[in-house]
Amino acid sequence: MKNTIRSIFIFFFSLGMLLTSNAFAAGNISVLKVDTLIMEKGSENYSLTVKAFVKNNGEADDITVNVVAVDINGYELQNATLTGFLKQGQTKVLVGVVKIPKDVYQEIVRWDWKK
Repeated sequence: MKNTIRSIFIFFFSLGMLLTSNAFAAGNISVLKVDTLIMEKGSENYSLTVKAFVKNNGEADDITVNVVAVDINGYELQNATLTGFLKQGQTKVLVGVVKIPKDVYQEIVRWDWKK
């Protein structure tokens, strides 16, 4: 029983530390702009390139940025996770590709950084 309680404590403590470090790291980056470009138009689906212009204001690190497509009512329709390595003070374009249904694409009014 002691080992089970100890294991549960270690798990939640570790999880808390990871979430705290990610929250701290998120404060050190900023997304200056998010752009998209249609790469391929199919009859039912589109393939998009999603680009985020990211600045690292903290230490050099691997960066993960989540961006979401939003409709006129503020609902999230699609998301993209972009990753890359940024040095301290560096601004870089992170790029990802997403496939999205044509009808969903037509409802998108903007792409936002999801902090």
